[in-house]
Formats: sequence, C-alpha cells, structure tokens
Amino acid sequence: MSQHNNPKLIIETAKVVGFNQGQALVECVSKSACGSCGSAEHCGNSAIAKAFPTRTHQLSVEITEEVKVGDSIELGLNSKNMLNSALLVYLLPLLLLIAGAGMGKATQVSEGVVIITSLCGLLIGFVMVKLYTKRFMGHASYKPKMIRRSQ
Repeated sequence: MSQHNNPKLIIETAKVVGFNQGQALVECVSKSACGSCGSAEHCGNSAIAKAFPTRTHQLSVEITEEVKVGDSIELGLNSKNMLNSALLVYLLPLLLLIAGAGMGKATQVSEGVVIITSLCGLLIGFVMVKLYTKRFMGHASYKPKMIRRSQ
C-alpha cells in the first residue's frame, strides 16, 4: 500500500510559498465542508458557512522531494493524533465545566457561586489544553508530513 493511500492519514493539499532552512513554507486553505451537498442552496448552515471567509494557514514541513514556489503538495497528518487532539480541545474544557458545576451544586450554595465554579472548571480546562498543546507541539508525530507533489 502506498503512503498516500494510507487510511490512517488525513490528506490535505497545500501550496509552497517559500523555503526556510531546508523546509518548505506551505499555505493551506481552511474550507467549510458545508455547502457541498445537494441541499446547500436551501440550507441555513450552508448560508452561515458562506458568510465567513476562508482562512489560510502557513506552516513549515520537511521536504521529501524537490519542489519550487507555487507547487502544490499533499500533506499527511496522522488521523489518530488529530482525533485525540480534537477530543482534548473540545471535551476536556466541557467536562471540567460540568465538574465545576457539579461541585458547586453539591455544596448547596447560591446559583452565582455555581456559575463561578463552572467558569473556574472551564478556565482550568483551557489552561490544561494549553499545557498539553505546548507539550506535544515538538513531537514529530503531530506535525504534517509531505507525502508527494501534486499534479
């Protein structure tokens, strides 16, 4: 099985915009998945997705074959790492928000205190996500890899 057909990889196309110390500086465009189905014309979610502009992200990747500025390349990212990251970013703050609310409710204090303990749990969740993000930022398995040059 070739590397670009690996079902464990999420594949994204990027454009080479420069070079820096043996790495290619590439630009990816974030696109909303919404708007591609047959009902997109009549769907509120599609209208909302069209209202927000697409975003571009620049990152450095190690070059595995010769490329030049303007070339399109395929990047691969481990899908398991992507899923774990999404769970961490979305689920951890939510769980700590609920835990904070539960702790406040268990002490049978006023509603204002329950709100404060909930927000404290949420804040702790965000801080923990930030700490985990810094810890894994340098790991090679969390960085996208150049798979090949696109045609």
